[in-house]
Amino acid sequence: MKTLLVGKSHEVFSLACDLGFNIVAIADQGNVDKDWQSLPIYSSDDDAIRDGGFDQILLAIDNPQNRQAVYKIYTNAGFPCAPLHSSPPGPGTRAGPGLSILRHAHISTDCSLGTGVRLNIGATIMHDGHIGDFVTLAPRAVVLGQVSIGELSYIGANATVLTGVTIGSRCMIGAGAVVTKDIADGRTVMGVPAR
Repeated sequence: MKTLLVGKSHEVFSLACDLGFNIVAIADQGNVDKDWQSLPIYSSDDDAIRDGGFDQILLAIDNPQNRQAVYKIYTNAGFPCAPLHSSPPGPGTRAGPGLSILRHAHISTDCSLGTGVRLNIGATIMHDGHIGDFVTLAPRAVVLGQVSIGELSYIGANATVLTGVTIGSRCMIGAGAVVTKDIADGRTVMGVPAR
């Protein structure tokens, strides 16, 4: 299938090529380049949709709110969001459309993941996790067992969320933080332990 890469991500592009995706163009909001990796770039999602020439999209956007907005634009226009898996999720794990598991990332068993979840390079979700829509785990973020993370939250690089913790929606967990207790909706925390 002809695929539009939405967002100019070297990591997603490289993995998608290795997995045999047929990337025909890139959409990167506000980009001034004419091409990248010998592919044409659309600087607006409207232009990409109007020109067509692709069957599905592949999301390459880290920011959860931006990823959700772009997902809605393309799926409302009739373009499905493809999953990107460097490795398969563990047994008993269920995931919504558009799950991205980048290189060296891992999802254990019996997890539930919403739409558009993104695990960046080396990120891990352990057993029985419940991860909401459009959550991002940055590189090497670790979510231990039985953790719940609300929609549109961002877990920073090298952060660790300890077993049984609940993180609300639209939270930001700083890089290197260790989350030892529940975090309410809309909070930004950092440090060891995270506050």
